[in-house]
Amino acid sequence: MRTELLNELIENTTINDIGERYREVVELIGIRNFVLLSNYARGDELYFPKVENVIAPARNRKIKEEFNGYNQKELADRYNLTTKQIQNIMRDEPPVGQISLDEWLRRDTS
Repeated sequence: MRTELLNELIENTTINDIGERYREVVELIGIRNFVLLSNYARGDELYFPKVENVIAPARNRKIKEEFNGYNQKELADRYNLTTKQIQNIMRDEPPVGQISLDEWLRRDTS
């Protein structure tokens, strides 16, 4: 469908035009985004991952920023994880206060 025509039809679409089972999604993302998503899917079912999986990378970055070497339990409590999960997130990070090999090789030797 041509973009001009699609945009014109979206402007004339109301919540009553949307099937009852989809109205909660429409309320979350709006009619325009719902129609565009429908146009993208073209009748195929879409899978949406659990929110925990979507936000995990951002959560892990925050944990790495906040980790000080002594606050493993506090971080586990704050992010509703186990201390073992915190250890796994921090596994590939150098210990607090230790420089990486790359940093050591780039250091000023003069």
